[in-house]
Amino acid sequence: MLTLLQPMLFALVAWWFSTGLIIFLDGLPRHTFGYTLAGASMLAAAGLWGLHALAPVTTVAGAYGGFLAGLLVWSWLEVSFYTGLVTGPRKAPCAEGCSGWTHLGHAVAASLWHELAILGFAAAVMALSWGQPNAVGAWTFLTLWWMHQSAKLNVFLGVRNLNAQFLPDHLVFLRSFLREAPINLLFPVSITVSTVVCSLMVGEAMAAPAASFRQLAWTFTATLMVLAIIEHWVLVLPLPFARLWDWSLAARPTVATPLRIDVVAGFLGAGKTTVMRRLLDGASPAERTLVLANDFASLGIDGALLAGRGAEVLELANGCICCTLRDDLAGQLTRLAARHAPHRVLIEPSGVADLAALLGALRNPALASVVGQVRVTTVIDAGAFLADYARRPSWFEAQVRVSRQILVNKVDLVQASALAVIRHTLQAIQPGAELIYACHGVPEDGRLLANLPASRAPARPTAMSYHPKAEPAGAARLRSNAPGPYTLGPDAPGLDTPRLDTLGLESWSSPLQGSCDALQLRHLLDELGQGGFGELARVKGIARAGAGWVRFDLAGGQAAIAAHAPQQEEFPRVLVIGQHIDRSGLLRAFQACILPGVLQHG
Repeated sequence: MLTLLQPMLFALVAWWFSTGLIIFLDGLPRHTFGYTLAGASMLAAAGLWGLHALAPVTTVAGAYGGFLAGLLVWSWLEVSFYTGLVTGPRKAPCAEGCSGWTHLGHAVAASLWHELAILGFAAAVMALSWGQPNAVGAWTFLTLWWMHQSAKLNVFLGVRNLNAQFLPDHLVFLRSFLREAPINLLFPVSITVSTVVCSLMVGEAMAAPAASFRQLAWTFTATLMVLAIIEHWVLVLPLPFARLWDWSLAARPTVATPLRIDVVAGFLGAGKTTVMRRLLDGASPAERTLVLANDFASLGIDGALLAGRGAEVLELANGCICCTLRDDLAGQLTRLAARHAPHRVLIEPSGVADLAALLGALRNPALASVVGQVRVTTVIDAGAFLADYARRPSWFEAQVRVSRQILVNKVDLVQASALAVIRHTLQAIQPGAELIYACHGVPEDGRLLANLPASRAPARPTAMSYHPKAEPAGAARLRSNAPGPYTLGPDAPGLDTPRLDTLGLESWSSPLQGSCDALQLRHLLDELGQGGFGELARVKGIARAGAGWVRFDLAGGQAAIAAHAPQQEEFPRVLVIGQHIDRSGLLRAFQACILPGVLQHG
């Protein structure tokens, strides 16, 4: 047994250290990745040469050398993937709710080049080693390949411990392909196959002469297979196995001072983006602010409306910020804070987001050193509140209960009697909340939103999460296909996102190419507000108009068009949210607003 201990420890340490080193290197600034890959390429070339040179060598040194050669070749594949230099054609996350073959296709596209690179290197390794006296390098490569493929399939199908904290920032989109679940049907198959193969390898090692080349060869591969089995069990058991590589995260950024966070929530069209703009306008110029804006479809609008106001804006399109940030929230906020160095973070969830779920995630003990003060402001559309509340009472109650500060916006659109009904309703739901009455996002009492005191939400917000059973539901399938050429015509029917499960809503979005007639656009908004083209809860977009740009909006039946200053690489687009949306009719209607003879490109 003592003769087996040395190669076992050698294989264990080599595997553990090389894994940690790769994680460390991938946490360094991206400008270093070229040097990292160049170094890995030289080592991989040395590994391939070693496989060729050691193929006829059946000594103890030959066994150690073959194992290292196979490990070096495999390390290149890991380095090239985790630096993001060799991944796949898809660089975007899969939308919340995407499933089945579509989800599988997106997952394959996210790592296609990597998998093809594995096949190429496998062919090279087999050509150099297979059938030769010393095939330790080939068996090492094949065992590592099995570990990789089996673990990858299991985290895709669902396991308890995803260890997403080890994914670097530039591969954050891969988190959408990791599924959290107690176990999956493939797991017992993976464990069984690995255990049987490992038993055979151990038997071969025990049967070989002590300290012989043959014993060393089987010991190396058997040790890797044992590690594969342990690695798989760690995916489903509550074991702190990942702590073995905590040292490898030293290159990842950290937050020196806890972040101050403002969450501005509210239903579609309440005026969240307007309130966010007021917050930015009232902020101190010396205060660095990071904005996380979220929209309900793949072509977001809010990020463009918030840009250029002294803050860095990150737009998270396609659904719910609660879903986008729920995996490894601590790591993501830490990396965002270190990269952008803000004093505070403004978060605008989409108008269909579960605010309680987001606040529950922010209260995670893992975020204690990252998140400081949290101020939650729920924005209410006074003009549309009674109708919206009648349709979705559970959703509104859940939003109001987790907020200590409720901004009743658009009070100029209602009579005093209606405002009294709104006040009594909100106070009955959340007696301790402060009600702030505002018009166009500006408090009537003259206070600046940025100067309002911060107040934490209730200690257990998740207990008041919205439950969709009382609301109409649709199929929860969101598509994240990026738009093709920004054209509007018979062959480009726009991007439609099927129904969102929680509120029975659906969305349609499309690029708008060309210059619009502002008067026709206003007439169209009025028609949409009167129920044309479906039961629409919100319409918003930006468009070219004459020599300039405009932003247009329909919320609570009220239409508005205003001038817009586009950012670099801005493109016109429209987003519609509601029920029973007439997509083809909307396409024709917006196409009719484009002035003939002034079609523009880009």
